[in-house]
Amino acid sequence: MVKHAGEGLRFHDLRRCYATWLISDGVPVNDVAGLLEHGQTSTTLNHYTHPSRERNSRARAVFADFSLTASSGNEAVAVPAGLDVERPGT
Repeated sequence: MVKHAGEGLRFHDLRRCYATWLISDGVPVNDVAGLLEHGQTSTTLNHYTHPSRERNSRARAVFADFSLTASSGNEAVAVPAGLDVERPGT
């Protein structure tokens, strides 16, 4: 970060990096917004974070073991951990 600062760091630069690092480490956006005293999480996401270089690999990893093959209805369907899915007819 310091290498890219050029003319020096501003407080806002540190604040933005702090928010990005927290979200990248898995801290929920609403918690980060609260720490930064933002009234809306969209403010945090739109102005205080930037995309991660790892976002595509993390997104692919979430569904790496998720089976997208059709089932006859009798087999159990693999659902990623933490994903609450309601099946039809249940």
